[in-house]
Amino acid sequence: MPARTPYRAKLTHVTAAFICLSLFLLSSWSTVRGDSDHIQQSMQFMSSGNLAEAEKQARLAVRDPSTRALGWATLGTIRVRQKKYEEAITFLRTAVRLDPRLADARIALGEAYVLTGRKLQARGQFEQTLRADPENQKARFALAQLETADGKFSVSLRVAGPALAELHHSADGILLLAKDYAGLNQIEYLLELVPDWKALPEVSARVSQDFASLLSGRGLNRQALEVLDTAASNGNVSYELALALADLYLSTGDLSKAFSNYEAALTLKPDCIDCLRYLAKIASQQKDAERALAYLIKAKRMQPENPDVLFAFGKACLELELLNDAVPALERAAQLRPDNDSYIYVLGSAHVSKKEYDAALKLFQALLKKHPDDSVLNYAIGSVFFLEVKLADAAEYLQKSIQLNPDQNAAYYYLGLIAEGNGHNDEAVAILRDLLRRYPNYSPAYEALGAILLKQRDYPRAQEALEKAVLLDPNSVKAHYQLGILLGRIGKQDDANKECDIMKQLDAQEARRAGVQLRLLTPH
Repeated sequence: MPARTPYRAKLTHVTAAFICLSLFLLSSWSTVRGDSDHIQQSMQFMSSGNLAEAEKQARLAVRDPSTRALGWATLGTIRVRQKKYEEAITFLRTAVRLDPRLADARIALGEAYVLTGRKLQARGQFEQTLRADPENQKARFALAQLETADGKFSVSLRVAGPALAELHHSADGILLLAKDYAGLNQIEYLLELVPDWKALPEVSARVSQDFASLLSGRGLNRQALEVLDTAASNGNVSYELALALADLYLSTGDLSKAFSNYEAALTLKPDCIDCLRYLAKIASQQKDAERALAYLIKAKRMQPENPDVLFAFGKACLELELLNDAVPALERAAQLRPDNDSYIYVLGSAHVSKKEYDAALKLFQALLKKHPDDSVLNYAIGSVFFLEVKLADAAEYLQKSIQLNPDQNAAYYYLGLIAEGNGHNDEAVAILRDLLRRYPNYSPAYEALGAILLKQRDYPRAQEALEKAVLLDPNSVKAHYQLGILLGRIGKQDDANKECDIMKQLDAQEARRAGVQLRLLTPH
C-alpha cells in the first residue's frame, strides 16, 4: 500500500472532499435564503456539471443587491471546481466582505486557501467561523482536516472532539479519524473504526482504498482486505482497486488471489508494467518459469530500458539457462543501475554459467572491495576459483566465507571436493559427513561422499550415500552414474543397467550446468 504522502500531495488528496463540501454549502445557502431563482438554477447546473450555465445564473444573482453576496460565493465555488483558485479566493472574499454573516462562504474561502497551500489564512477563516458559531460542524470538520493534512493528528482530534459522534457515521469522517489514529499509532482506536465503516450504506471504491491503505499501513491487512473486498463486491472494479487488492493479497501470501487481481488490473490497464512484473514474480514462486518469462518479455517490449524489468528478465532467462539472452539484459540493467549490488552479483552468476570465469571474478572482486566481510561474496569467489581448478585460492575464500557465516552448506561441500582433489580422501569424507550431520537433506554432499567411498571400495556405505542422493535429487546424472557403477561391481547387473538407462535419459550437460548455477546463486 502507498506510503504517507508529503503535505502538497495531501492537498490534492483532499481536494475532492472540499469540493463536495462546497456543493453542500451552496445547498445550505439556497435552503436558508431561498429568495433567488438564479442561485437555485446555478446550483442545479453545477450539480449536473454545466459550469458555464451555472456561472451565467450566478452572475445574474450578483446584479441583484439582495443576492449579490450569495452570487459571489457561488462564483467562487465554481472557480474552485475549475481549479482557478486565485480567482475563487477573490470572489469568496468579496462575498464575505459583503455579508460577514455568510459562515458557509467563509468556510469555502478557507478551503480555497488550503488548496493553494496558505494554511495560516485557511486556519484563520475556520477559527473565525467557530468563534462566531462553536456549533458549526462544517467549520470544525474543515479545520480538523487541515490539521490532519499538516500532520498535527492530536490537534485534529481535539478540534473534532465535539463532532466525534457524527464523524463515525460518514466515510469522510471515519477517514479523518483513521488518519489521526494511524498517525498517532493508536491501533486499537483504528480497529474500532472498521465496524463503523462496514455499517456505512455505500462508499466509493476510491475512499475505500484510502481507508484500506491506512489499515494495511499499520499491519491490519485482514481488515484492509475486508474493506477492499466489500468495495469490489459492489461492482465496477477499477484498475486502482484491482491493483490495491493484488498488492494486499501478495503481502498476505495469497498468491492465487494476488495473481487473479494483477491479471484483472492488467486487463483494465494493459500498459501496467508493475502488473507484469508481479505476475512474473508470482509465476516464478509457483515454479512456472516459462510463464514468468512470458510476462517479462511483454514488459521488456513495452519498456526496453527499464532496469528493473531488464534485471527480472535476465534472471528469468538465467534460471531457464537462456544465457545468450540473460547476459545482455543483466549487463544493461547493471549499466543503468551501477550501484545496485544485486544486479552486479547476478550478472557475475550469469558469467559463471557461461564459464566466463574471468568476467565473473572481476565483478565479484569489485563487490568484495565494497563489502569485504560479506560471506556470500567470499563464497562466490571461492566457488569460481574451484571451477577454474585453483584449489588453494578456492580454499582461502571458502574458509573465509565459513568464518563469516558458519551456517551454510555449499562452502563446506566445495571444501570437501577440494580435499578430494588434493588426494586427501579421508579428510574429504570427514568434511562431507560433518556437513550431512548438519544438513541431512543436502543431496550434492551425498553424491560426492558416495563417489569417494566408491573409490575407496567401501561399497555398503557408498551405496547408502548414492541411493540417498538419487532419492533427494532424481535428476542427478552423476549420482545415477556412480550408483550404476557400484551396482555392477557388487553383481547387481540388472539394477546397474536400469541406472544406466536413467542416466541416458537425462541431459548430462544441462543438468550439470543447472546444478552449478543454482549453488552459485545462493550458498545455502
